[in-house]
Amino acid sequence: MSDTKETVGQPFAIRLVKLGISIAFFTITGLGSFLSWVVGKQKKASCVILYYHCVEQQHRAQFARQMDVLLRTAVPVRVGGREDLACGSRYAAVTFDDGFKSVADNAVPELIKRGIPATIFVTSDLLGQTPGWAGYPGRFMSLEELRELPRSIIDLGSHTRTHPFLPRLDEQKASDEIGTSRMKLGEMLGTECTLFAFPYGAFTPGLVNVCRRAGYQRIFTTLPYPANLGPNEFVSGRVTVEPTDWQIEFALKLRGAYRWLPLAFDAKRKLKSLLVRKAEFTRPLGHPSG
Repeated sequence: MSDTKETVGQPFAIRLVKLGISIAFFTITGLGSFLSWVVGKQKKASCVILYYHCVEQQHRAQFARQMDVLLRTAVPVRVGGREDLACGSRYAAVTFDDGFKSVADNAVPELIKRGIPATIFVTSDLLGQTPGWAGYPGRFMSLEELRELPRSIIDLGSHTRTHPFLPRLDEQKASDEIGTSRMKLGEMLGTECTLFAFPYGAFTPGLVNVCRRAGYQRIFTTLPYPANLGPNEFVSGRVTVEPTDWQIEFALKLRGAYRWLPLAFDAKRKLKSLLVRKAEFTRPLGHPSG
């Protein structure tokens, strides 16, 4: 269901192309919003949910500047809210996947200074471990370190038990990863776990139903659709952000200018399917299929 990948150090050319398209998209949609305002149409609330992974010491100042931009341009909110957002206002929420200790060391202090709430999605069976993923240095927070986080500003959600690619699992294993992690985190932290984020952003409609049955109140993808966080929103989109993003990249992401990406993924998937069908149709009879 999701074509997004958790990546670090995206090639310069790809970033530049995405930036150019996003600038054009932002300009066109901004013109549309202006025309709606001219005719007196009430503007809906907009909310962009950002998601990070690591915030290393050398990137702490960059992350802090991003949070300053967030405060100047949007109202920070918690992703677990169940009330409709005020029309005409721009909101933003901050989340972190995996639960790296660098987030506690470098991001959380900056969030506390600014009063910005955030949610950290953690893998219940890998606490304190070092995953060794390329581009993601350091280890996950331990249970004790999770308990020390200021709950007045930090919420915790599930990111499965072991961070698998869920669509490749059968339903029983996927249910265990999703449901058992919720129960474990609730027991370990002494509070109900109601939020869930898909590892790698990979999900299917069936997995969404598994999350419903597991008892989550809201789940999160990595598709950069705007959220409304109202009482009826179960699946919320998020946009990936790195502390090393260019300033204009971050500003555009914060304004929802990257929400064209899922349309591009869908178009790419349809084009690939069309080319495959065309190749099958034009293959000479008796030609080996490979």
